[in-house]
This record gives sequence, structure tokens and C-alpha cells, in this order.
Amino acid sequence: MTWAVIIALLQLAVGTAFLTTPEAALQFWYLLAAPIVLSAFHFGLRGVIVTSGLSMLILTAAFIAAGQAVLGQTSWLRDRLIEAATSPREAAILARQLTDLRYGDQQIAFARALLGLVLVVISCMMLGTSVDNRERVTRLLERAFHALRRYFSPQVVEVIISREGDGFSSDSARREVTILFADLRSFTALAERLEPEATVQLLNEFLGAMTEEIFRQDGTLDKYLGDGLMAFFGDPTWYPDHPERAFRAAIAMQQRMRELQSRWQAEGRETLGMGIGIATGPAVVGNIGSASRMEYTAIGSTVNIASRLTDLAGPGQILTVRKTYWRAQHAVDGALRGDVLVKGFSQPIDLVEILGVRFAPVQEQALVTQRLADAIGRVVEDPAYRAVLLGSPEKAAAATDWSEEERHLIQQVAILSGHPLFQDVPAGEIAALIAAASVEHYRKGTVVVRQDASEDKFYLILQGDMTVTVLDETNQERHVASLARGDHFGEVALLFDIPRTASVRASADSTLLVLHRDSFYAVLNQAPTLRGKIEVSARARSGMSVAQPLSLTG
Repeated sequence: MTWAVIIALLQLAVGTAFLTTPEAALQFWYLLAAPIVLSAFHFGLRGVIVTSGLSMLILTAAFIAAGQAVLGQTSWLRDRLIEAATSPREAAILARQLTDLRYGDQQIAFARALLGLVLVVISCMMLGTSVDNRERVTRLLERAFHALRRYFSPQVVEVIISREGDGFSSDSARREVTILFADLRSFTALAERLEPEATVQLLNEFLGAMTEEIFRQDGTLDKYLGDGLMAFFGDPTWYPDHPERAFRAAIAMQQRMRELQSRWQAEGRETLGMGIGIATGPAVVGNIGSASRMEYTAIGSTVNIASRLTDLAGPGQILTVRKTYWRAQHAVDGALRGDVLVKGFSQPIDLVEILGVRFAPVQEQALVTQRLADAIGRVVEDPAYRAVLLGSPEKAAAATDWSEEERHLIQQVAILSGHPLFQDVPAGEIAALIAAASVEHYRKGTVVVRQDASEDKFYLILQGDMTVTVLDETNQERHVASLARGDHFGEVALLFDIPRTASVRASADSTLLVLHRDSFYAVLNQAPTLRGKIEVSARARSGMSVAQPLSLTG
């Protein structure tokens, strides 16, 4: 639109100049070439046709005006010759003037201008055709590129379009990668009850959400497997932290799965769970197949292990082996689940269940780094420093060498320490909780905890709001409480070993600090002050007496 206005204004300026001094304008016909060339470059052949048509009209109008001016001048000289020629010499001079005027005949000038303009138009039409062809090719390439992205991961698309020749030679290489399999649970039985259209809709929603999380961690989608998928991390783009990326993707996938379950249930549709298996190791990665059909895939025993782990994983579970978890244990929390013998392998594998992304980084055997523990201690014990940290975080950060991740964590501790649960709790106890906790993110509308479920987590709200509801005798939801930053829930089910007594739904995008069952018991055994506060809260919510102490055996 901007270029159309520019060209129109240029055409108007040239036309105004032509009609003001038409005789001179005919000698500068090439001024009309500027808008035509611009039209060719920016609007292709159509722009050339429209602009050249207007230019022809302007040139014709200039010729008519110039012709009228010349005709008037010739008539005046003729009349002067008839009236004033009193001698042969004067008649000869006037005749010569008429001859000179005839020599500059405007028809000849117009013919030259018209021929030049026609040549310019023809050249610009060729240019416009070239531009149209280029744009057509560009649009075709863009459509092809977007089509490729629907069938391949972004990294694989880059490999295809960056290679010379056909872009998909049959080369492959042995590499270390992390393999991820994800699979819906009880899908076959559900598909028998659903119409084909409903089955396709469910799969599209599921696979679309899971693929987004894989791409978010720069993973490569290998293939869809009916009600599941296979992906790998570390190829074709190499990242030294590819196991951690796979775990982060898997954790985010399970959280997205909760969002889908919440929506499906709200719509009256049946819900499903998902199991995930992850393994790191060598595999042959590359283009594998025939000359007419190839896939960019990974093959090897690592792939088989990840597939078997997926078969073992229950709804909501992420299973891996110890050597893979060891590579990322600084960033993700896991729990040993013992050795198991899987089909196709002679030796048992040591299972680890991935619980979540750690809220605080760990170093080897240390729960938290020493300087992080010192910083937590200062935040908890020094109200003045806490006020500076909350009021002027940039000023407080400038006086330290904290990383961005550490600064964010310390700020969260400063915020939480002002809430009732952490008031008068020693810094060491808060550090123990921070070290054992993982963090989860949920979008608005997601049901985080469902009434009567046996999920075993304790939640603390870092950001966002939650709504607590219970089902009454008529199976209708009744609102019983609202929770905000610093509030917690889940302790009743863990301390009394009973199913969840209420449902908790995110009423805004929320971030939660999470303690899984074993971590919850371990932290409370190390933190007597915090334990006492949580016990009081649990008894108040359950209506039980506070006289009898609780045993935290798990």
C-alpha cells in the first residue's frame, strides 16, 4: 500500500509538470520511466500495465497541449507575415522563422517520446514478468517449506533444504542421543467406543500439544506412532545437555496432558493418561529407507530401551534408567524404583521415575550450593536486606555475582518468607524445602488436583491463583475456597493417607512448588518448625484434633 501511494504521487508530480510546460515536457518523456520501473519492481506485470497506461495518457495530453500552443504560434507568424511584410528581406526572415518552427515540429517530438516510452514499457513488462515469476516461485517455496514443517521437525527441515542435490542422501552416523517415547494409556479400548471423527480429534489435540513441547526443547520429532510418538534429542543439532532437554520436554508434556484432561472432562469427554520412557545412549541416526522413501530416524538398542520403558510407565509417569538420570540430576528430580527385567534384554535395568524440574540446582551430593544456602539464610534472617531485594532487586543483584537463575530463586524465597507458612521458620528448614522441591507450570483452567484421586504431592503456590471445589450429594461442584501466592494444599492426603478431599483448579496461569511423597516426608523430618505448621494446617482442614502427633513413615 505504501509503495502504491508513492508511485501514485510520483505519477501525479510528473503529470502536473508535463501539463504545465508541455513543449518542454515532451523533451523529458523519460521522467515517466521512474514510476513504471518502481511498479515493475514492487507490483510486477499488473503494476507495469496500470502505470504505463497512465503514462501514455499523460504523454498524449502533453502532446495535445503542445500542439495547440505551436498552432497558435504559427498562426500568429503567418498573420504577421501577411500584414507586415513590406520588403522581400523581411518576408524571407519571417519565412525562415516559420521553417525553424516547423523543424521543431511537436509531432516529431511526440513520436520520439512515444517510441522511447514504448521501449521503456516493453522493458518494464519483461521486468514485471520476471518479478511475478520470482514471487510465484517464492510463494511455492514458502508453501513447500511450511508443508515440510508439518511432516518433519524444524531441524530436519533445515537439513533437507541446506543440502545440495536431492537433500536426502542415505548417509547416517553413530551418535549419542536421548530417545523419548510417549504413549496414551487405554487408548485402544477408548477408540472402540468413539466415532472415527472423535478419535482423530483427540489424537490431533494430543499429538499437537506434545509436539509443541518437544520442539520447545529443540527436540527432533521422529514419527507419530498411532496413539504415541517417538522423538530424540542431540541430532541433527548437537546439544551437550540433550538428556536434560528430553526430561524438561517430558515433564512439560505431562503438564500439558493435565490441561487436555481438564478440558476433555469439562466437555464431557473421556480422559486418558500418558506414559513416557527416556533413554540415552548410542544410536545410528540419519536417513534410512529406500531411494523412493526415506525417514530421518534413529535405530539401536537405546531406542528399544526407551520403548520398553514407555510400556512400563503408568499414566502420568516418566521412566528412565539411572545412567540417563545421572546426566541431568542437577536439573531434574527423580526417585529410584528398583531393578526390572524387560523384554529383549538379558540384564535387568535400574528404573528411575522422573518427578519434576528442580526448583534449585544441586551440586553433586550437596542439597544446594553453599552460597545459595548463605543467600537464603540472609534473606530469611535479615528483614532489611529482604526489603531491599523486594523493593530494588536490580540494586541487590548488582552487589552479588548471582546468575539469573539464582537471583530469581532468591527473590522467590524473599516473597515466600513473608507468608504465614514460613514466618519464624529457620533458614535451614526453608533451604531444605527449596532443595527438595520441583516446579510445575499450569495454564488457566487446568485441574491440578482432582477430588478422590490418590495423587501424592504437596503443592505451594509461587505465582497465580487456585480455586478449591468439592462435589456435593447431587454431584455438583461447590466453591469452598480460593488460594493465592504462598498458600499450600495437598498435605491432608499425604499426612492421613486418604484420597484427595477436594478439586483444585488454576484460575490463572500458575507456577507451583511441588514436593513428592518421599521428599515431603524427608523435608518434614528435617524441618520440625515447618512440620508443626503443616500438621496444624492439615488437622484444621480435616477437622481432626491437634493433640495426637503424626508419624511420618510414608
